[in-house]
Amino acid sequence: MKRPPPKIAPDLRRRALKLLAAHPNGCTEPILAAENISADVLSSLVRSGLAVARNERLDEDRAIEVTRAWITEAGELALAARM
Repeated sequence: MKRPPPKIAPDLRRRALKLLAAHPNGCTEPILAAENISADVLSSLVRSGLAVARNERLDEDRAIEVTRAWITEAGELALAARM
């Protein structure tokens, strides 16, 4: 049985969108975590089309991967509509 998606407070989603908007080259998960924005919040934004995320390999020899996220145009519109 699937569990329902977690309820995420609108102010937390807005704060996450603002952080993504402030990083035009993408925002990594550690940066989001430092601002107390969990992976669940990022997943919710991606599922709703307000953000996109991509795994990137930083170093082929050591296989270091990071997840980088960007705000989408829909996310920018949603952020602007609430200001």
